[in-house]
Amino acid sequence: MKNLLSGIRKGIFILIIPVLFCQEQLSAHGLAQYDSVRITLAQAETRFVDNNLQLLAAKYNISAARAAVIQAKLWSNPNFSIGQNIYNKYTHHYFDITKTGNTDLQIQQLFLLAGKRDHQIKLAEINTQIAEDTFYELLRALKYELHTDFYSLYYLQRSLKFYDETIPSVKKTVASTELLYSSRSILLSDVVRLKSLLFSLESDRLNIKNQISDVENDLHVLLRDSTSVNSYFIPVVNTNTIDSLSLSKISLDDVLESAVDDRPDLRIASDNIKYDETNIALQKSLAVPDLTLGVSYSRNGSYIPDYLALDASIDLPVFNRNQGNIKASEDNLESDKANREQTRSLIRKEIISAYQKAEDTDHLYKTFDKKFTAEYKQLVDGMIKSYENRNMTLIEFTDFFDSYRSTMLQLIQLQNDRVNAFENLNYAAGMNLFDK
Repeated sequence: MKNLLSGIRKGIFILIIPVLFCQEQLSAHGLAQYDSVRITLAQAETRFVDNNLQLLAAKYNISAARAAVIQAKLWSNPNFSIGQNIYNKYTHHYFDITKTGNTDLQIQQLFLLAGKRDHQIKLAEINTQIAEDTFYELLRALKYELHTDFYSLYYLQRSLKFYDETIPSVKKTVASTELLYSSRSILLSDVVRLKSLLFSLESDRLNIKNQISDVENDLHVLLRDSTSVNSYFIPVVNTNTIDSLSLSKISLDDVLESAVDDRPDLRIASDNIKYDETNIALQKSLAVPDLTLGVSYSRNGSYIPDYLALDASIDLPVFNRNQGNIKASEDNLESDKANREQTRSLIRKEIISAYQKAEDTDHLYKTFDKKFTAEYKQLVDGMIKSYENRNMTLIEFTDFFDSYRSTMLQLIQLQNDRVNAFENLNYAAGMNLFDK
């Protein structure tokens, strides 16, 4: 019986000590059947830019917009028409193409007036710029998703390692206490307490694994990884670089100023205004009729044989002077001006909020005593001795461990929240403010 009690105490000791050093490696528990892929953030970004299907589709949109510029620069094709007399009742010939029959020929060319062609070319060029800025806006959003998924996976795997190193020891301890209970050496409440702790650990571990699975799936889609069924990612992170992240050299005013130039969505809002201004000019030019010039020839169909004439035609702007489209384009301009100011205001609020969150989270992390883990180990050693000397009940000890578990996981979550706060500031600013 004494040996069994000693085994329980050793099991609890084993339960605690590995957790104190839970840092960088992913536990292989539950993942042994898969191939691991160690990957840095830089490597992930390279694969993302090369393989992501959404970015590929956006690149095709840019190419299509550039093709529209080429099309806008093309002249209208000349129009050629021919008229041939079917039956000559005097000569009784069908389709008489000789001098006794009649053939009419005409060729015409449309000329756009009032700068319509130049306006159409400019609109196509602005559409190309919008397509490019839309690509960079998509890149900004997906890159933020990639970074947050990358770091979330890293810290989730650290949490999983915590559980994988803890649960086996708890199971051994539960088995030992059940033997003691069967001999009536301990109370049922002690067994139930340990089983409750084990169930809580396993439930939390399952939740962590499900979160890891979701993040893994997102990463495989972002990177278009064809081996997603048989592999999992292990993020490689330089913790010293992460710890050195700081806002000390980045002021809020600097971030706000840089966002005006670097946020793609604000550039899109400005592009829309340029488009509207050019479209107003185009719509006003469309009120001016276009000129059609041509040459016509008639062998015997006019007042003289071999009739040759210069043709010119133009619509008379009596009823339709494109008034409705001009008014609509002017209203669209005012609407897009308001949207740009709204976008500018939202960007400012996003940056201020992101900067404050990064500052607060970083402050909380840096006020955390780095000696905490070592001091906690000493406390654990003291708690174990107290338990061995029967100065502490098993319930008190498990309560202590439950508090320890919560603290360690909150610390991991704080580290994740801090990195995400910096990433969120990068996303709000539309640029990379930190080197990681």
